[in-house]
Amino acid sequence: MNAAPEAETTQAVLEFDGLRVDPNTRGVTVRGEPVVLTAREFDLLHHLAKSPGRVYTRDQLMEAVWDFAFSAENSTVTVHVRRLREKIETDPAHPRYLQTVWGVGYQFVDER
Repeated sequence: MNAAPEAETTQAVLEFDGLRVDPNTRGVTVRGEPVVLTAREFDLLHHLAKSPGRVYTRDQLMEAVWDFAFSAENSTVTVHVRRLREKIETDPAHPRYLQTVWGVGYQFVDER
């Protein structure tokens, strides 16, 4: 008996004003221009962008993106957010998409 081929699962492409995140190709474009991200940068951006407005603590992001239940070295998240901002934000010092929620963590903001 032949096993049925595994069904391919496609995930929704996330589109925001000027930013496109495609989890199927792991591609990101900003205003139509491709952006080169590391695997972790993509995973972090995709995780945040899937739930606009939701605030994640650094520990939650470490667990979701890095598979670490807890890490005292959660500055890793801060560094990755900074690098992402440099790549996708028009003005990284005043981010539109990746915003800090002081004393808590980060959120993706969709201001359409």
